[in-house]
Amino acid sequence: MPSSSSPSSTPRRPKGELARERLKSAAIALLDRGSYHQLRVKDITAEAGVAAGLFHHYYSGLDALIEEILEDHIAAFEATEQIERDVSKGDWFSRLRSHYRVAVHAHAAHPGIMRCIDQFCSDDPAFRARWQASYNRRLKLLTAVFPYVFPESDLSEHEVSLVVHALSGIGQDVLRARYGERNPELLALGLTEDELAEWLAALFYRGLFACNPPRRAMNYADKILAIRR
Repeated sequence: MPSSSSPSSTPRRPKGELARERLKSAAIALLDRGSYHQLRVKDITAEAGVAAGLFHHYYSGLDALIEEILEDHIAAFEATEQIERDVSKGDWFSRLRSHYRVAVHAHAAHPGIMRCIDQFCSDDPAFRARWQASYNRRLKLLTAVFPYVFPESDLSEHEVSLVVHALSGIGQDVLRARYGERNPELLALGLTEDELAEWLAALFYRGLFACNPPRRAMNYADKILAIRR
């Protein structure tokens, strides 16, 4: 039997790491309740329950903290292997749905971060370039396989890019309106995150393949299958 002085099986995290996480969590909570432009260092330290001077021990300024939070967020969007880990090869509907689940959850869990991304893109050209590069990198995953999925298509590379960019906009306004602006009509639907992700994936699939997703793959949005001429 191990003695009472045996170390825990869970490794202890360095105090500095824990302090940074408390500051980041506090900032995220404040962003979800308000605007980045209203955020102040003193509010973050008060929310985190730490001394005001501790902030500057870990961060050079407010923007440095926010940029770290946004980089964490971008990394979650870019984790394609993790996002598609349960998707079978060739299952395009499930592939689209897996990415929409990440997007829906990001907006649902932390609408303030999504608002902050929009604000940072407007205020900071360097961050705007970083966000656009990340977004374009994710779209290129679909652009690159387009010729293999549609071998008879005679679209040029730039035309394929147009199609992919246009379809990628499906759901962006919905997510902003539902979670950021809390549109009453969208709230009234009462959709769960999984349900909304499936609706958006189905719309994207119809736009890309010009047909309905497989009925057997639908769990929540099968009503959309009846929308046809």
